[in-house]
Amino acid sequence: MIGIKTKGTLMILLSAIFFGLMPFFALKIYAEGFDVSNLLLYRYSFAFIGIALFCLSKKIDVRITIKQFFIILFVTLIGTVLTTYTLFLSYQYISSGLASTLHFVYPIFTIVMASLFYKEKFTVRKMLALFLSVVGIGLLAMGSNSELNMLGVIWALVSGLLYATYIIMMANEELKKVSPFSVVFWIFGITSLSFLCKCLVTNQININFTASSLFYIVNLSFWSTFLAVVLFYKGMKYIGPGKASLLSTLEPLTGVIVGILVFNEKLDFKSSLAIILILTSVLTIVQTKEHKFHLLFRKLKQHKLNKA
Repeated sequence: MIGIKTKGTLMILLSAIFFGLMPFFALKIYAEGFDVSNLLLYRYSFAFIGIALFCLSKKIDVRITIKQFFIILFVTLIGTVLTTYTLFLSYQYISSGLASTLHFVYPIFTIVMASLFYKEKFTVRKMLALFLSVVGIGLLAMGSNSELNMLGVIWALVSGLLYATYIIMMANEELKKVSPFSVVFWIFGITSLSFLCKCLVTNQININFTASSLFYIVNLSFWSTFLAVVLFYKGMKYIGPGKASLLSTLEPLTGVIVGILVFNEKLDFKSSLAIILILTSVLTIVQTKEHKFHLLFRKLKQHKLNKA
C-alpha cells in the first residue's frame, strides 16, 4: 500500500511534469495563429467541458455554499486570471524563459505564508531544498541573453507572489470540505468566462480552427490544465502547500528537457548543473524523516513476526 504522503508527492511531481509541457503546447498553438487571450479562452473552456463531463459521469455533486463560492472566486481571480495576466505582461519586457524562471520564486513566498497562516514547520530540510531549487532556477535564468528590464522583472515576481497566494488559498479549510473536482469545476468555469468577456470586449475571438490547432488545444486543456490542476490540488491536501510548491520546481526542469528533446536546444554546463540542483532539491523533500519511521516500523514488525 502506498502511504498518503508518498501518494501526495507522486501527484505533485506528475502535476509539475504536466505543467512543464505547457510551453510546448502553447508554442504550437501560437504557430497556428492564436494569440494569448484566445489560447487561454480555449484552454480553460475545453478544460471546463472536460471536468463538467467527468463530474456528470461520476455523479459528483458540484454544488457549493455561498461562502465557498466567494473563496473560489477570489482564488480564481488571483490564481488563474491575474497570475496569468501579469506573467504574460512580463513577456513584453523580458524573454518568456527568464520571466517564467523568475515566476518560480513562488516557493519562497509559499513557504513563508504557509508558516504564518498554517503553522508549517520551516525545517532545515526545507531550507536546504529551497536554497538548492533557487540556485538551480537562477542558473536557468542566467541562460537568457535578453536585457534585464526591471519592469518585466517586477511583473514576473508579482506573478510569483500571486501564484503563492493562490496555493495558500487553495489549502483553505473550507475548500477541503469540497471535492477537488468540484473546486476545479468552478475554477475552470469562472476563468473561461473571464477570458470570454475579455475577448468579447476587444472583439478578438479566433474561430479559425485547424485539425492541428484543435489537437494541441485539447492536449493543453487535458494534460497541462485539467489533469495538472487536479493532481496538484489533491496532492497538496496530502503534503501541504509548502512542500507542494517546492516539488513544483520540477516544472521548469521539464521545460528544459522538452526544449532539448523537441526543439533541439543544447544542454550547456549551467543547465546541466541546474538540473542536478533541482533534482537534488526534489529528492531532499521526497526523502522525509517520516519515510524512515515507516521503514523502522516495518522492520520491527517483521522482527516480531520472525520471533513468533
